[in-house]
Amino acid sequence: MDTRTLVALALVGLGALSGCKETVDSQNIRTQGIAAILSATAENDQETRLIATLKVGGDESNTYVDLSGGDRIFASAGDQRVEMKTQDTGVYEAKFNTAAEGTEFLVDLQRETDDDAPASRGTLPAPFALTIGASQVSRAADITVTWTPFDSKDDVRLELNGPCIFLETIDVPGDTGTHTILANSLQATGPSDQPPPTCDVEVTMTRSRSGTTDATFDSESSFVLEQVRSGSFTSTP
Repeated sequence: MDTRTLVALALVGLGALSGCKETVDSQNIRTQGIAAILSATAENDQETRLIATLKVGGDESNTYVDLSGGDRIFASAGDQRVEMKTQDTGVYEAKFNTAAEGTEFLVDLQRETDDDAPASRGTLPAPFALTIGASQVSRAADITVTWTPFDSKDDVRLELNGPCIFLETIDVPGDTGTHTILANSLQATGPSDQPPPTCDVEVTMTRSRSGTTDATFDSESSFVLEQVRSGSFTSTP
């Protein structure tokens, strides 16, 4: 076992024991030991935010890789290529003025003394418009959300969250363009001896697909590309 591997294992072990964020210099890590957790997220029709989180010890590790020396990470969308900016230790960001369906994003890690990982790539799902069936709905009644366009074959998830309900996450089977949240599905928070609460609930829909990560990275690397849209309604007893 070489010295760089021993350093990485020691840092991972310390991080697991302490429960806090640990960091390691990229000069001490082989590319094969880096788990790249990549995401491209469009929350409107004009911009996509690409985040690269680099870890050692797998995707659930709390040890982050700080790129140093000549190690640099780049992102591309179409014919635009930029160096990603550091947002936090081990977390890198780039923004692009596009959210068009099928836009290909590519992440390229260039190493000074080890193997490059230039070929993590994926395409963005189609944008959509989300509509909430009513502005105010009792939790004892159905509520329907719709979106267009649909039938994309991508994964669809709905999340409903508000201060008076427990978080509700729904994996929608198929991209059908409509989903009904059945009466009494949303559970109110608060003491049972108090009047049932009313609050605004945010509905977030995510359409997502998986890209591919460079084979040089750790096998726990991933690339998810998403379109995200939100709406709200008032939830009453």
